[in-house]
Amino acid sequence: MGSVDRVGAHAQTGCVRSTCVRRTGLLWRWALLACVLFGVWPAGAQPPTHTAYHTVTRWSMDDGLPHNLVHAVAQGADGLIWLGTWEGVARFNGRDFTVYDRQNTPGVELGGVFVVTRDSAGGMLFGTAFDGVYHYQDGHWQQLGDASARHLAVSALLRCADGALWVGTPQTLYRIEPDGRVVDVGRQAGLPRARITALAADADGDLWVGTEVGLYRLPRDGIVAEAWGKAHGMRAAPVRRLASDRQGGLLVAGDDGVWWWSRGGGLQRFRQGQRVDALLLDRRGHLWMSLPSGTLVVHGGAGTPDEQIAISGVASPALLEDAEGLIWVGSTHGLFRIAEGAAHGVTHEDGLASDYVRTVLQTGNGTVWVGSAVGLDRWHNDRISRVSVVPNEGGRVLEQSVLALADAGDGGVWAGTYSQGVVRLDAQGRVLARIGAADGLPSLSVRAVLPDGQTLWIGTTAGLVRWRDGKARRFTAADGVPDGSVQVLYRDTQGNVWIGTDRGMTALSANGSTRAWLGEQDFPGQNAFDFLRDTNGDLWIASDRGLLRLSGETFRVYDHRVGLPRDKVFRVIDDGRGYFWLSSNHGVFRIARSDFDQLDAGTREQLSVEVVDRSDGMPGNQGNGSSAPAGWMTQSGQLLFPTAAGLGVIDPARVGTLQGHRVPIVFERLLVDGTVQPLNGLHRFGAETRRIAIVYAGLNYRGPDKVRYRYRLEGFDPDWVDADSASEAVYTNLPPGRFRFRVQAMSLPVDWRQTALVGESSLVIALAPPWWRRGEVIALGILGLGSLIYGLYLWRTASYRRRQRQLNTVIDARTRELSDKNLALQQASQEREALMRQLEYRASHDVLTALPNRREAERVLQQWFDDARAGGPSLALVLMDIDHFKRINDEYGHEVGDAVLRAIGEAFNEQDQAQCFAARHGGEEFLLAAVGVDVAQARALFERMRQRLAAIGIETQGTTVRCTASMGMAMSDEAPSRRELLALADRRLYQAKRLGRDRLVDQ
Repeated sequence: MGSVDRVGAHAQTGCVRSTCVRRTGLLWRWALLACVLFGVWPAGAQPPTHTAYHTVTRWSMDDGLPHNLVHAVAQGADGLIWLGTWEGVARFNGRDFTVYDRQNTPGVELGGVFVVTRDSAGGMLFGTAFDGVYHYQDGHWQQLGDASARHLAVSALLRCADGALWVGTPQTLYRIEPDGRVVDVGRQAGLPRARITALAADADGDLWVGTEVGLYRLPRDGIVAEAWGKAHGMRAAPVRRLASDRQGGLLVAGDDGVWWWSRGGGLQRFRQGQRVDALLLDRRGHLWMSLPSGTLVVHGGAGTPDEQIAISGVASPALLEDAEGLIWVGSTHGLFRIAEGAAHGVTHEDGLASDYVRTVLQTGNGTVWVGSAVGLDRWHNDRISRVSVVPNEGGRVLEQSVLALADAGDGGVWAGTYSQGVVRLDAQGRVLARIGAADGLPSLSVRAVLPDGQTLWIGTTAGLVRWRDGKARRFTAADGVPDGSVQVLYRDTQGNVWIGTDRGMTALSANGSTRAWLGEQDFPGQNAFDFLRDTNGDLWIASDRGLLRLSGETFRVYDHRVGLPRDKVFRVIDDGRGYFWLSSNHGVFRIARSDFDQLDAGTREQLSVEVVDRSDGMPGNQGNGSSAPAGWMTQSGQLLFPTAAGLGVIDPARVGTLQGHRVPIVFERLLVDGTVQPLNGLHRFGAETRRIAIVYAGLNYRGPDKVRYRYRLEGFDPDWVDADSASEAVYTNLPPGRFRFRVQAMSLPVDWRQTALVGESSLVIALAPPWWRRGEVIALGILGLGSLIYGLYLWRTASYRRRQRQLNTVIDARTRELSDKNLALQQASQEREALMRQLEYRASHDVLTALPNRREAERVLQQWFDDARAGGPSLALVLMDIDHFKRINDEYGHEVGDAVLRAIGEAFNEQDQAQCFAARHGGEEFLLAAVGVDVAQARALFERMRQRLAAIGIETQGTTVRCTASMGMAMSDEAPSRRELLALADRRLYQAKRLGRDRLVDQ
């Protein structure tokens, strides 16, 4: 198979729906919507489930189709959708088109593909306008039939149970036998020379042939065709499509409408005298009829009005119901998918002033008020009417964005506007009052209003205003209400008013006290968009950082880390059925209330989120916020959400009922080092393989963007890899071995524990080891290595013997040499020990005074101090400094100064170091320490030493140089640590100097 073109498909949804219903069906739709919203049905009427929520999605060449005219559509056994066009075949997985044409599929002529059907023998069959029939299976293309079949113009195809293939052409009917022979059955059976338009086989084995001149039957055992249609009242008009019902009845679509013969012989006719190009009977028994004008007529049974759905362009015969129950239609404008959804949209085409809806509310009388970017709409008794909120100019309704709505209690509303302040309207939409700048509003841009008894709270972009008795009072930071643009106002059951702004939130209690939570400080987010107080007393906040829960003074954040699809949510609604509904810029989220409690209790890791978006019928995914209310639950339980593409209407009872099926997975491409490989069989690759890419698709045509994946390469990946929505897995530089690639898919909400809803596919990959890791190479290597080792052993044995003889001759000489060297080593060792003792001494003693140095003093002092603190003998410490030592150096020179220091060292060395320790502490400073003495004994000891120093005289140049010393003494029980003991002695030393030097200062 050659390479294929692959283009991402971006479907157009919702906007098509707004133009798809003809006016004959539109009146019924409006009545139906009114009944849904107001909770009533006309007397005797039943809600036709096939009518309310059909949405249409379109794909064209802009989305990847090779041509906009789709001639045929079929679904393969694997679930992929196949399309026939003028420019080749397209395969569709719900997100991407894979195109096969003569440019990317060498040897295959796929121009003008008019017929696509599933081959009962496996694979797909394609009938072309010029080049006969092609068969596709597992990546391989084959042209069927002998040489005479290579250029047939195919208009119909049917594979029989015996393996033969029936081929209809513009002139006759052929049969291609299993051996490839082509038989002109039409000429043999007496069929008219006319275009064969449709083929079908019944349970009896009879062949039904639709032609341009009527319907014929070819009995299984007969050789002559029967003009069955003419015999049963059909005129000689073109037959366009044949189908059968579940009981074996026959349905015929053609230029004379639809004929439906039941198995028992009964006849029903639809669209008499009107051309019907295609038909199908869906799984619920609804009859779909495709008209050339682009209208699809859906007949739901007796007593139910036909629904008419229009698609753009001229309809083609392409009509299919897929495995999910979705309807696929082709036209000159592309491919269309018609699906029932849980939602639908109300847009400008339906009467709204604008598709950009900002706020919505239902009053007690059932009227729905819709605020949009250009004004206000009143939806009452199945009629939408424009309401003017600003003064008219010349009878013209001026545009004014309505950002806020509140129920006034009498069927009317309070409306907050973008630049006109607040407007009070009655139940009919007449303006009763206005509140503006002249009335004290600090800003005319109002995003929230809240009636509270005789008070009206007004949220403006410049802060909060209370309107009472015709007077406005603005609340500021001085009142405990921080500045900010107010986006929502909410009154809970305790009478507290909650104010959400772009800077956090504030609670205003009934007694006037306030409590503010500021953004990025004690509030987890920045914007508060909505509030909801639950029955447990917890406050739920829709914010730009996820859904928040305030319990007491503690916030709990639920965001993307726990499964919320988007962090920014605008509205939170409790539907009373155990679910929260959150609006966002990426659809509406439904989450079970119990999920949050389970998450907090640790029994759940992720939220299970059901997303309602365009694939479900919403007019758009982008919800609107910063306006209030940004969503509403009607009296009948329907949910209304404003979006940038219209008003979304959701039926909660239908959400989740259309997606609860296993998502099948197909492998679309296997690329090894950039080369496409066949998908069937065991995939064996060489050791040189560097990159393997596996492209897969989960087939959920109703909501392809809701499919999530995880995969695992068994033998390599230790656990599942969460791929989110990515549909490709890439592995590089895999080790040799056999691996099984498994991929699983599931539609939102994702819970991989629900195995019944998890689709899975797998394929096996085997990578050959490099040549040097093959078994035979390894065995040969082991044998060679063994031989080498044995040879080395023999060589080493001989060499050892030779060396032994040589060694014996020198051992005696070496022994004598070793004896001499041992003596030399002993002498060197003694010298080394003496040197080490000398180095050790120098490391701990001062060279000049021969006293221990500061490092040794610190060690001894720490040891004696620790002993004293542990209950041992007390420690007395003295820091001593030679008085005016600098003057000795300056007057007599440093040599004399050094002589003084040496004399002091000699004097101290004569002391018993075990009783009185002396060390040079630095410069002319010395440290003296004694243990086992009290204060008096220590003072007497150190005084004697000081007096002895004073008696030292150094003779120089006929002069005797004498010196005195100042001492600071401290006892070990005076300080908790060695450092503090030294510091205390140092302070007393300086005190001795201040007192005149030549003295000792203690306590």
